[in-house]
Amino acid sequence: MQLGFVIDHSRCIGCHACTVACKSENDVPVGSFRTWVKYTEQGQFPEVKRSFAVLRCNQCTSAPCVTICPVKALGKGANGIVDIDPQACIGCKSCMQACPYDALYINEGSGLAEKCHFCAHRVEVGLAPACAVVCPTEAIIPGDFHDPESRVSQLRKAGDLQARKTEAGTGPNVFYREVTEAGIDPALTNGAGGYLWANQVPGAQLDAETFEALERRAEARTTYDVPHASMWGWKVGAYLLTKSVAAGAFLASMVWIGSAEAVSQAMSVAAATGLLFLALTLWLLVADLKRPERFLFILLRPNWDSWLVRGGVILSLYGLFLVLWLTVAAWDWIPTPALRGFVVFGTVLLAALSAIYTGWLFGQAKGRVLWLWKPFVWHLLVQALVAGAAILLVLTPVLDLSDGQARSLRWLLLGSLLLHALFTRLKEHVFLPPRREAEYLRAVRLITHGPFARRHVWLGLVVGMILPALLVTLWPAGAPLAGLLALVGLWSEEDVFVRAGQALPIS
Repeated sequence: MQLGFVIDHSRCIGCHACTVACKSENDVPVGSFRTWVKYTEQGQFPEVKRSFAVLRCNQCTSAPCVTICPVKALGKGANGIVDIDPQACIGCKSCMQACPYDALYINEGSGLAEKCHFCAHRVEVGLAPACAVVCPTEAIIPGDFHDPESRVSQLRKAGDLQARKTEAGTGPNVFYREVTEAGIDPALTNGAGGYLWANQVPGAQLDAETFEALERRAEARTTYDVPHASMWGWKVGAYLLTKSVAAGAFLASMVWIGSAEAVSQAMSVAAATGLLFLALTLWLLVADLKRPERFLFILLRPNWDSWLVRGGVILSLYGLFLVLWLTVAAWDWIPTPALRGFVVFGTVLLAALSAIYTGWLFGQAKGRVLWLWKPFVWHLLVQALVAGAAILLVLTPVLDLSDGQARSLRWLLLGSLLLHALFTRLKEHVFLPPRREAEYLRAVRLITHGPFARRHVWLGLVVGMILPALLVTLWPAGAPLAGLLALVGLWSEEDVFVRAGQALPIS
């Protein structure tokens, strides 16, 4: 069984009865929506056409929200409905990033994710969803797509139906008949001109639409829609930086040369630095949850398909190996070089995995096309090397490094900055997500020419790449300052990447 909808827009009159019925039936909070009506207009006065599109969860066959959820709070039932277990949700908001349809929201009262569940409580007793019952023109048609005799199957068999964002590979089970293309493809419309009966919410999304309105003339105007907040903010950008430092500090210490005792002492400082920033990373991850008291659910009821779970395990193991290394260095209680080498190798491997796993996590966020850049995992490794070399250069006044060790760090920072600049440039042109290239390039342009361009150029490129490279090359004594500037620039680039990824409307 696969329950879903056919929405017949030859009948829809944009009355919002479905929205009101849904909110009433499911106690949806003010300001949040499980189903809503988007208005678009095309043409110029006096020849203007207004169209409606009813938007909601698509009960996907391959639901990305189910895959990314770290605690199995989201699941797909035997009837095809994707639903949320409120007893399990930790409010991590990853499901909202995975959904290409903007179908989930956070209930600020409970801190839990919520969405359309096809009125499962009604379906269980043989009733249709509330939205379908109240629709005055019977434009909303529910049914089982696996039943060849059902009305929705017959309509689909007859053809002439469309679905939203099939290029995302989710297998949506909401189909539209005679819908305006601009109603279901946000790339074809723009809302910068203002809404009917509503004020737009200031912020990155409005800035992005305003920029795009100056860049190109859209086929249609969005004149009514509901707000969708960017759910990952400064904590996620800061997490990327602290994780880069935590992983990179130990990796960067591998370039040191000198006596075994001096290298061991320096590596211990790097391990202690990594452990400190790893603790900050874990704190940021927990603090960003809407239900932080449930953070242990990630370990107690893990969804091993989610890179949030895998990443949590990697970070935990990395922390254990850092503690083990510090213990080895302090008391030298491992008697054989082989066992000591195992500790070093394990710590290096886990540091590298800690640096890059976010690339695979972001790859599960199918709603945010900017984050789907394939080489992102390798860029994260380079960013970790930048961060590791930078933090150790900042600490050189207290590390008592030899000239050779300091020189090695400077060369590492310079080389990793050059690679960082190369990856940043490649991100604008190559290895684009298949079938979503145009959407991806729109998001990139927000960084290179749009509302994030000033931060990208001045903090990311000038402060974070060019100045540190010049300092370590021309003024070795200024290496600590170069490291500090590189960290500031790296934080800015990672934060911009998170924010720009959420700036374009996806519904």
